Amino acid sequence: MSGHPPAKTDAAAAEAPSVKGWCPGALRPMLTGDGLIVRVRPRCGALSAAQLIALSEVARRHGNGLVDLTRRANLQLRGIDERHLPEVWQTLSQIGLMDESADAESVRNVMVSPLAGIDPPEGFDVRPIASALEKAITETPALWALPGKFGFVIDGGGPLPLDGERADIRLRAIHADTQHTIALGIDTPSGTHWVRLLHPSHAASAAARLAEEFVRAQKPTARARMRDLDPAAHDALQNALSDEGTQPDRTPRPNDTTTSRIGAIQISKRIAAVGLGAPLGRLTADALSGLAKAASRIGNDTFRLSPWRTLYVSTQNEEEAASLLAAGGDLGFVVDAANPLMTIDACPGSPACRSAWADTRHTARQIAAQLPLPGIGSVHVSGCAKGCARSKAADLVLVAGPAGFGIVRHGTATSTSDAVVNPTALIDLPAVLRTGI
Repeated sequence: MSGHPPAKTDAAAAEAPSVKGWCPGALRPMLTGDGLIVRVRPRCGALSAAQLIALSEVARRHGNGLVDLTRRANLQLRGIDERHLPEVWQTLSQIGLMDESADAESVRNVMVSPLAGIDPPEGFDVRPIASALEKAITETPALWALPGKFGFVIDGGGPLPLDGERADIRLRAIHADTQHTIALGIDTPSGTHWVRLLHPSHAASAAARLAEEFVRAQKPTARARMRDLDPAAHDALQNALSDEGTQPDRTPRPNDTTTSRIGAIQISKRIAAVGLGAPLGRLTADALSGLAKAASRIGNDTFRLSPWRTLYVSTQNEEEAASLLAAGGDLGFVVDAANPLMTIDACPGSPACRSAWADTRHTARQIAAQLPLPGIGSVHVSGCAKGCARSKAADLVLVAGPAGFGIVRHGTATSTSDAVVNPTALIDLPAVLRTGI
C-alpha cells in the first residue's frame, strides 16, 4: 500500500467499479491509484489558518502534494504513503483534527452553513447546534452503527443556503422577529419531510435521538439510508419524537437566493466574505498554505468549507476582500463566478483512481474551454459509472468506459448513454451535441 503507484498504460486495466458504501477518513484511509486518501473532517465545517498550513505540510511531506475539497465539505490529502501514517496521525492530533476512534470519525458527517456566524440575515448562529451534534455523535457508541454515508445538514439559511444538499437528517433555522425555531426533517424518496419544530437548544439532541431510532429501524445493509425506509418506519421515527417540539403547520420554504458563491459575498450592503473555488475540487498544498498565510497577514484566521468545493473567509471591508481575491487568483483559486470550471464536477480519474477509464480532469478542462454553450449549465465528467463526483443530475454527463465517453443529457452517470464517442471528438463539443444527442 505504500508509495505512488505508476499510471496505467492500458485503459483496459481499470478495475470493475464497485460502491464501497463507506468513505475514507483519517483513521481509516482508502487506497486509490495514487496512494492513500486521508480525509479530514473539520469540526463545525471550519479550519484555522494554522491548521491549513499544517495540513499543507503533511500533503507535501507525506503525500503527493495534492489536496481535494469534497462535496461533503471535507478535505482530502492524496497520495499518502502508508509508511508515514504515524507521522500524519501525530500531526492531525496535535492540531485537533483526530477523533478518538475510526468508528466515531466515520459517522461524524455534519455539514453546516459556510457563513454561519458571519451572516446577519441568518438571525442566529447555528454553529453551537453543529458542535453539540458532533459531540453527541462521537460520544454515543450506538450512533457509530450509522451507515458511513449517513449525513446531517444544519442550515442557517441566509444568502448561501444548503437547500440543494441532500441529507438524511436536516435541521433548518426558521427566523422570526421574536423567536427562533429549528425545523427538523428526514429524507424520503420525494425529498425532505419536516417532522418537528424545535427550540434551538433541543435541536442537536433531537437529531441524535432520531438517528438512534434509525439505527434500530434500518435495513440490514451498510448502505441503507433514511430515504430507504418504508412509510411505516418513517411514521415510527416521528412517533419517537412525539415529546419533542411541535408538528410544523407548513413546509419551510427554500431560501430563494441569487448570491454568487464565488468572489465577494455582499451581505447587508457590505462585503462580509469572499469565496475562493478549487478548480475541479483540487488544490496544491502550496496554494492552500499560501492562501492561509495571505489571510493571516490581514488578521483573518478562519476558513469555512462548503459542498461547492469553495473556501470562504470573512472580511471586514472591501480592501480585505480585494487583497484575498488577488492572492487567491495568483495561487490558482477560482475567484470569478463566471469561470466555467466551477460548473463542472469531475472525479480524480486515471491514474489516481484504479476504477477510472480516462483522465477526467484533462477532459473537464477541455470541455471548460468550450463553455458556455446553450442549454449546458452543469457538466459531470466521470471516470466510470459510479459517478462519485456528483449524484445529482447534470445537463451534460460524460461517462468514461472502455470504448470512449458515454454521453448523457439531463441525467446522471448511472443513466443510459445516448451515444458513445471517442475522447478526441470532445475537442469539438458543439459538433458532438449537434448529432442529436
